Amino acid sequence: MASPERERKRKRDANGNPRPVTTSSKSSVSQTAKINLKPSGSHPPILTSIHGVELPADLKFDAYFKTTSVKKRTAEGKRVQSEERDYRLHAQTARIEYDGVSEGQDGLSYYIGVYDPKMSSVDVYSAPLLHVRRHVRRLKEKEIPEKASTGTLLDSRQALSAAFGNRTSRKALLDEQINAITSNTLGSTASADVVSAISSAVDTATALLPTSESLRSGNGNSKYLPPIHADEEGATVDTVYRLDEMIDGKVLDACLSGVDEWEHAVRTHAEAGSTISPHYVASRIRGVIDSGVNVKTRLKVLRLVEHIIEFHRLFVTSFANTVYRPKVFDKLTADDKSITMYLLDTFTDAKNQNKNERQLSKTKLTKLYCWLLIFCLKVEEDGKMDIWDLVQDLQVDRKDVEMAAREIGARVAPLKEQFARLLGYSKDEMREHRIASLTLPLVFPKNKSLVKRR
Repeated sequence: MASPERERKRKRDANGNPRPVTTSSKSSVSQTAKINLKPSGSHPPILTSIHGVELPADLKFDAYFKTTSVKKRTAEGKRVQSEERDYRLHAQTARIEYDGVSEGQDGLSYYIGVYDPKMSSVDVYSAPLLHVRRHVRRLKEKEIPEKASTGTLLDSRQALSAAFGNRTSRKALLDEQINAITSNTLGSTASADVVSAISSAVDTATALLPTSESLRSGNGNSKYLPPIHADEEGATVDTVYRLDEMIDGKVLDACLSGVDEWEHAVRTHAEAGSTISPHYVASRIRGVIDSGVNVKTRLKVLRLVEHIIEFHRLFVTSFANTVYRPKVFDKLTADDKSITMYLLDTFTDAKNQNKNERQLSKTKLTKLYCWLLIFCLKVEEDGKMDIWDLVQDLQVDRKDVEMAAREIGARVAPLKEQFARLLGYSKDEMREHRIASLTLPLVFPKNKSLVKRR
């Protein structure tokens, strides 16, 4: 009989009576299985360990083995020659190789058992344990067998870039995918002949591109020049480059304050000069006023030329042709801030994406020379000028100004000897003077890379 203490602690049913202790009518019968050690043969099952490696779903491994001769001692102490098999696994993709190798003896033997419930037996097979590692194929090819773990970081980075591509190559592949010609990009022409569809698309895209013949003959470089109207009907030297397309009228009118000072000085018989451009601008103020031909416009352009020369001097004398934007407004003595803004926007670029750091790059410098030559030729009454005065004010090599004159389609010729004598120039001085004339038709430099070979 159970003790009162046991009766108190025993779980009770819904009526409060103690639950009876039930005993299982079926006794657990332990079943034993017979273990049979089976020979693995030449192709045993293989166990693999893969740590931190995600395998592709369609990856297929190939198993193989390498035999090595080993000398062992028997229980009787005799030395016997035997062979050992080193099992391996190998698989590869386009960029990665997977190798499974055994990593030394850990004192354990591994087996795989196959249970047969009908016979109540387990067939046990010996199974080698291999560890799978992955390698970049390009990097593995560069390794030396004796020193496979050595190699500089640069070698590894180059091998990885060759296998998986760097940022530039990946961007190029992405561009090819975006610009690929497919049935979706062809649209309604997808059912038509693909060749004709591509041909029509190329013709449409290249309709406005210049031909090789026009590039050989030369028709101006759009990077440096304003719009050219030489081929228009009734074009003249004054309308080849239109002033209103090069500078806004309001910005040009901002030069009037300096022009009024020049005109007042000429009327009062005072000296009308320029400390910024003592050669070119100073020598032409009185001549433009005395000519009486389109005086106001020519004087405003002449005043703009003076500002461009000062602007050029400010940047060329600075480090790396770079000037801080607020510093330009402080140092440039322009008649109005709109003129300074026009010069900064037209002839400078932002350095390192910093809008306050303005740089006069090589391309912008060539553009400045070209536009300056056009403005100077608009000041001249006959479209001809001696570039020597401009070279002196810019303080540059004469060849730079000659190159700019040829870029705008002007002809550059040496000073004739009879004029040199009238002006009192010696032979050495005559070599420094060149006459730039803007006449129709314009003659542009030929593209040397497109010249036909004979």
